[in-house]
Amino acid sequence: MHQTPPTVPLPDPSAQRRPRTSFYVAVGCLSVIAGLLLGVGGFFGVRALQYEGGAPISGGESTGPAPEPTVLEKAPVGPDSAVPLGSTFPIESTLLEGQVDVTPTTVDWDATAEIHEANAYNEKPEAGSKYILLTVEGVYHGDGFEEWRAGSWLDVVYVAEDGTRYDRAFRVTPRHEELIGQKGVAEDGGFLSEYCFEVPGDLEAGGHFVLDEYVIDIDSGSWVEAA
Repeated sequence: MHQTPPTVPLPDPSAQRRPRTSFYVAVGCLSVIAGLLLGVGGFFGVRALQYEGGAPISGGESTGPAPEPTVLEKAPVGPDSAVPLGSTFPIESTLLEGQVDVTPTTVDWDATAEIHEANAYNEKPEAGSKYILLTVEGVYHGDGFEEWRAGSWLDVVYVAEDGTRYDRAFRVTPRHEELIGQKGVAEDGGFLSEYCFEVPGDLEAGGHFVLDEYVIDIDSGSWVEAA
C-alpha cells in the first residue's frame, strides 16, 4: 500500500533573506585593525634594533645622555677637557702649600640685585650690563695657612660662548662672611667662595669658567661648563 510522503513546505518566496552586509563590514574593520597593529609593531621593532644600546646602529643621530658631574683624581686642563658644573677636581696651591679639592656648584645668571643688597658700596654694573655669580665649594688638604693669603688663592675667569673673556669683578658677595678669606676653613677643611663677573645684560646661560691658581693662559686652566 503506497503512502504519500510527508509534504515539506517550500520557502516562502516573499520572505527576505538576512542581509550579510554587516558581517563583511565587521570582517573588513578587523582586517584594517590587524594591519595597523602589525605595521606599528614592525616600525617600533625596527627602531628598537636601530637604537639598541642608546646609540644608532645605522642612520640618524643620537644625542645621548648629558654628561654627569664626576670626581676626578687630576685637574682637567684646556677646553677639550671641560667638565660639567658640579664636578670635583684637585688644584695644587703653592700659595696655600697644599691641595684643594674644588667643586664649582651653582651659577646665578643675574645676581645684580643680590650683589647690591650685599653691600650698598658695591659698584653698580654699567648700563646694559649685569652681574653673574659663581659659587665654588672646596676642601683644603694641607698643614694650614695664614688666612690673609686665602682670600685670593684661586683665580677664576668666565669665557662666554663667543669666546669673550671676563675677569673677576671684586665685589662684596651675598655670603661674604662665609668666604675662606674672612673666616678660614672649617674643622673638616671645607669652605666656600663666590666669584662675581660683570657681563652684558642680554647674555644667556652658557660658556665656561676657567679655574687655576693664576689664570694667565686660559688654555692651561681647568675648564668647567657654565650651564
